[in-house]
Amino acid sequence: MEGYFDGASRGNPGKAGAGALLINEDGKIIWEASRFLGEKTNNEAEYMALIMLLKAAKDRGIKSLRVYGDSKLVVSQISRQWKINLPHLRLLAREAWDLAEGMDITYSWIPREENKRADMLSNEGIDGAK
Repeated sequence: MEGYFDGASRGNPGKAGAGALLINEDGKIIWEASRFLGEKTNNEAEYMALIMLLKAAKDRGIKSLRVYGDSKLVVSQISRQWKINLPHLRLLAREAWDLAEGMDITYSWIPREENKRADMLSNEGIDGAK
């Protein structure tokens, strides 16, 4: 199972949205969502999109997941390669780690071009709030 996430903000901080999707082994989207997040920084939006994805996976009883995102910062921090200096991001990472408990998850950075669907969903989250 694969999961993709993306967060977006117009302004930093600014109006923000989150998008995420789950794809099964047959390449079919089994879940996707976009959400308006209010005023957030881009990094907060990225973390919140990841949390949205992990909640959806957990709700569906998914035990093994390959997670892809185009935020180098979030992917590197959540996989414990980079230190998390900002307390509010540390709290979001803790929430993601707690959700991932008991799941076999790999996190990978991908270029934005390979994350188009999640990017579109995150922008829909912002646009839907107008």
